Amino acid sequence: MVTLDVEDDLEYRIKYWEKLTALKSILLDDYLPDAIYDEAYLLDNGKEISRIYVTLPQKVSIHNKNTWQDVMVFFNTHMSLFEAFFEEYKEVIEG
Repeated sequence: MVTLDVEDDLEYRIKYWEKLTALKSILLDDYLPDAIYDEAYLLDNGKEISRIYVTLPQKVSIHNKNTWQDVMVFFNTHMSLFEAFFEEYKEVIEG
């Protein structure tokens, strides 16, 4: 799973979440069609975050060397697409 966490104070979180939501169709249409927007996700420590993520289709484990290649291919593909999206829309997101 690839995740973007927006977690600071609530105003900051809302500001960036609104910008990312406005760009949702572009992210889904042009970069990551399987990306999932999750506005309110509760971490194990009780903190609530907003996140955008993509799940890995198969079960993997960091303890199983046989799945490391699948994880690396997944990260290489999806992280590159996330990065390309953020580079393209950096001014909109940060503005």
